[in-house]
Parts: sequence; C-alpha cells; structure tokens
Amino acid sequence: MNYEPYPTPTVRDPLTVGNVLIDSLPATLFTDSAPEKYMIAAVFNRRPELEEIHNILSPTVKQELASAGYTDVELEIYNRRLEISNTSLEELRDGLAFAITRVLARQSEVFQQHRRAAETRFKKETNEESHRAQAVQTLASSISFGLQVETDQSI
Repeated sequence: MNYEPYPTPTVRDPLTVGNVLIDSLPATLFTDSAPEKYMIAAVFNRRPELEEIHNILSPTVKQELASAGYTDVELEIYNRRLEISNTSLEELRDGLAFAITRVLARQSEVFQQHRRAAETRFKKETNEESHRAQAVQTLASSISFGLQVETDQSI
C-alpha cells in the first residue's frame, strides 16, 4: 500500500492594500457639493482567505481603529477590495492608511501563524499515518499461509 499525502498548503504572502480605486470615489470631490465622509475602495495584493476576512472584520480590528482615533470608520471586504466607509482621502493620507496597514499586518501575522501551525499539524499527521501504514504493510507481509514442517527435536 503506497500512501501519498495531499500536498500541504503553502503560507501565502502577507495581505496588503495597494492603490485606491479612483472609480470608487464620489464624482463630486473637490466641488462645493462634495461629501465630508464617503466610502473609498482599495485593492488587496491578493484575494483574502476566509480566516483573514473574519479577522479583519472582527470587533478587535474595529476597536484598534477606534483606539487610533477612527471611531466611525467601517471596513468591508468584497473579493479583492477593501471598502473603507465614513472616511475621506485626507483622513487616509493623514494617518488612517497607516492605522489600517498596521492592523492588517497584525491580522496577517495571526493568519500566517495559524497557517504554519496547521501545516505543521498536517505534516505530523501525514508522517504518523505513513509510519502506521508502513507498520501494517510490514506485519501483513510477514504472514505466510504456506505449509511449514515442524520438526520434533525431543528424541
């Protein structure tokens, strides 16, 4: 019996945010009718994993942003976009972008640690299963159903 383990998932690059999507901005910016606060979308470097999404949308992240002075800011994730509501380009420029980057870096590290731990567990379980399968194979191949002649050495 050959035991072929499933390939282990690799730890991905940390999740980061790239550029602001200009198309997401209100068309009235820099006019008299421009809103004070609005939603801004930015692009992630890759699609976030489900655990990362849960981490980013957690009350912990909301509290971290509130502690940094951004109590009204809301984060949402859609595919590869981070939507930042109740903010402005100026607020992002003046510190919110850094606060978000710092929060994402912490959440990404938590995710990476969980991923590495899961990979370590998978490798250990795979190794244990391989040893178990080898032991079963060794024991099974030691069994013979052939005739064995017993000799009586007690004369």
